Amino acid sequence: MRALSWINFILGLWLIVAGFVLSNGAGAIMAEEIVLGIIIALLALGSINSSNPGIAWCVAVAGLWTLLAPAMINYSAFAASKANDVTVGIVVLVLGFANAIYRQSPVRTHA
Repeated sequence: MRALSWINFILGLWLIVAGFVLSNGAGAIMAEEIVLGIIIALLALGSINSSNPGIAWCVAVAGLWTLLAPAMINYSAFAASKANDVTVGIVVLVLGFANAIYRQSPVRTHA
């Protein structure tokens, strides 16, 4: 499902932008959002033209990482970044999971 990969690609780009806009220069948070954004965008881009479910699973794992990142880094003064990471993480995780499951479905042929 190319549409799911495109949505994840756009969300990856958004995380890169959010790293500059929402983190207000907080080094660890800014770096985390930019790195995860790059990872998600590149994996989603690779998933667009590939039928390999492994890439889609990697996108889902990156979504899970984005979802859990606020628990690993102190986001106390950055509520907008935390809410953004949790929301984007959930959406990327769900779309990546759905994309991977869809790509693993066997193709039925009529005999």
